[in-house]
Amino acid sequence: MSSVRPGSSCSCSSSLASKHYSKDPPLCKCGVEALLRFSRTAEHYGWRFWGCRFYQKDKKDSGCGNFEWFNDDDEKERVIREQRMKIAELQAALDATRSELSSALIELKLKKKEVKGMKRDAIQGIVWRNILSILCLLMFALNLYLIRV
Repeated sequence: MSSVRPGSSCSCSSSLASKHYSKDPPLCKCGVEALLRFSRTAEHYGWRFWGCRFYQKDKKDSGCGNFEWFNDDDEKERVIREQRMKIAELQAALDATRSELSSALIELKLKKKEVKGMKRDAIQGIVWRNILSILCLLMFALNLYLIRV
């Protein structure tokens, strides 16, 4: 599992990478999961690679010597795929929200018409009650007049 980028060497000056990665780490020659590390060499400073978990910088012959460059392109593609899926989810949520808002707006307009109708009916009811009250008073006054005449 030892692969080196063309034109590069594997001088092992590294530190552990703190970033998370999406793939399962490859197994090193020891049979355990390799660790993602950062290169600290002048030529490849900051590049990530998979290295033996048991490698120790100051100890000669530590670990199995496994080395494999981390493929940043795969990681970038994974991030792009995840972002596209998130965009699609957000777009679907936005479309659903727009649909709900449109339905709510239609319902609100219908309720507004219903309230206007209720107001009109209430006003008409008040007017008719007032007219009936006035008619009752006029009839009472007419009866009083007719009784006196």
